[in-house]
Amino acid sequence: MTIADQHSNNTSSENWEMSPQMADQSVETLALRSGATLVLSRFEPGTPRSFTFTEPEDTFGFGFHLRGGARFEMEDCGFVTRALEVWTCAAPRGSTSQFVLPSDGFRTVSIRFEPELADEFFAEGLALPREARDILARVRQRTGIARLASLNTAAATRLETMFSTPYKDTARRFYLESCVLDLLAGQVADLSDMSGRRYRVTSRHREKAFAARDHLDTQLQNPPTIAELSRIVGTNEFTLKRAFKETLGTTIFGYVSRRRMEHATLLLQQGMTISSAAQEVGYSCVRSFSAAFRRQTGCPPSVIRRPDS
Repeated sequence: MTIADQHSNNTSSENWEMSPQMADQSVETLALRSGATLVLSRFEPGTPRSFTFTEPEDTFGFGFHLRGGARFEMEDCGFVTRALEVWTCAAPRGSTSQFVLPSDGFRTVSIRFEPELADEFFAEGLALPREARDILARVRQRTGIARLASLNTAAATRLETMFSTPYKDTARRFYLESCVLDLLAGQVADLSDMSGRRYRVTSRHREKAFAARDHLDTQLQNPPTIAELSRIVGTNEFTLKRAFKETLGTTIFGYVSRRRMEHATLLLQQGMTISSAAQEVGYSCVRSFSAAFRRQTGCPPSVIRRPDS
């Protein structure tokens, strides 16, 4: 029996994406940067309501629950949130969740990342608390949830201002993004098992990082997984990821992305079509290539390609 079934007598099941905006409720979705989305949800006290939502893409995110709790049921797990709790969650494309919002109202701020951006944003998980890191690692296979550090007074106040800020338009977007980054920084500082210690790479591990870089340069169209790359250079995944980041100043994913777009830029400047350049650097979908190109370079590939080609 699902949560929605348990509450069928006093709630109606609604599609979360189609829920209307009204005076006593709002669900605002705001694109912060390519691959990152902020969601501000506000429901005033009233009748408990049940919703369903199907993930359009693989997603990894955090939920900062300011007011009220909610009961969630996902395909592989269920959980109950309470006020001032922070949860991390991952769900593959097509997975469905059902959740019931309480009668005493509900306010939460969620930040959702495409897995590739989360990998790069959090240095392939190394900056994340262990619970979140484990969930991110399996985002494409199954759903997962974990409770993180509760909100302190300062963080709760920051969340309140996100719902009441007087800023408008671009200024508001910048302000909201700064707030959520501050909240994420607080979670990393509170829960990261790295304890602020900087990893000191040995000369042997530095050589492993350089060997991994050289191998990646020859396999940009179809790069190996980190597990495969670790075996190729003769070390383990954890050591390679840390050594690579310290030695080359970027993550393995970040390095591959940058090198792919550098090569694509050269091909476009030489007159190659966008679709051909995409295939040459390992993208079967032109739309995905264009989004990645814009994220890496700050402009669409059409700007780079010679107009007379």
